[in-house]
Amino acid sequence: MNQEEVNIHSINILLDDFIDKSKKIAIKNPAVIVILMHEYFRNMYPNDPYIATRYSEDTLTNIYLCLKNNIQILDAFNKLGTYSVNKNTARQFIKEPESNISRMSDLFGALWQKRFDSKVLDSKKVINELFSDNNLNLSEIIKNKNVIDIGCGSGRFAIALSQLGAKKVTAIDINPQGIELGRRFSKELNIDNVEFIEHSVLELPFQDGEFDFVFSKGVLHHTGNLEKGIKEYSRVLKKDGHGFLYLYANGGVYWESRKKMREVMKLIPMDFTMQILESIGMPSRRTIFVDSWYVPIEDHVKSEYVEDKFNEFGYQLIQRMKSNRPFELDKIVLENGQWAEDIWGEGELRYFLKK
Repeated sequence: MNQEEVNIHSINILLDDFIDKSKKIAIKNPAVIVILMHEYFRNMYPNDPYIATRYSEDTLTNIYLCLKNNIQILDAFNKLGTYSVNKNTARQFIKEPESNISRMSDLFGALWQKRFDSKVLDSKKVINELFSDNNLNLSEIIKNKNVIDIGCGSGRFAIALSQLGAKKVTAIDINPQGIELGRRFSKELNIDNVEFIEHSVLELPFQDGEFDFVFSKGVLHHTGNLEKGIKEYSRVLKKDGHGFLYLYANGGVYWESRKKMREVMKLIPMDFTMQILESIGMPSRRTIFVDSWYVPIEDHVKSEYVEDKFNEFGYQLIQRMKSNRPFELDKIVLENGQWAEDIWGEGELRYFLKK
């Protein structure tokens, strides 16, 4: 193949073709679609440790060839007969939630249960290393402080913050399954300074300036009202207090792919998808794929928007943090040259803040 043939435009053309053909085959051959979506998604990560052989050592060419290979497989499977999993059959054993928030709650509850043991145990190391890599000492920042984890999920980071020296951690989430998991794991670890509260993060039941440190990782972009979420985040943080905020970024083929893959995967029940992924040996900690395919609300935001908001609130410090973990998107963008933002946009947004 001539390298000049591979560019962002040619990748976008193949992506659209892949999505269109996947929609046509999803009901007839759902297992094939799950496997091919997984294959494409993981090849969007140049450092995926589970891929033994790549299509090409060149990252851009690898993505191009992966899409081309997937399309060829779809063309072949379109001619084969199979047993079908369709939405009408699925509804007989899957209760349809009443709202997007309910759908999200059910989704994350199921995924947290799947990855509970593997994800909670390394959370302390993950967050501590991130701060250390950015010349910050998290233990010193939160020592004997009143901390809130907004959107705590299964409580993995709330527990980590308590272990790193917080006086008390208030962990809040709308999902009852996550709250129950957090309480269970806290009890197993004999941790008594984390309080789990089931409540919406858009209407926090706390006074203005009640917390010394506000932590929120990967939550506010799923609320459907990011602006209100940021306002609540800022409202409960006291003057001179610090915070950490993680949001999905914007731009690039990667973030657009997430949107387009959801158009296909909504045709396939999530529990069926999980069975297929488990059958091919996907580790439970990699359920980010399922998260991305089935989440009903996912906002993508520019760094300029976030920084303007906190500037409006008069923050003393708005520090963009960088991760050194090889599979994090912001590090991938830095390592892959001028065209990298065309693939991954701004990567991911991590901020250390001081009010």
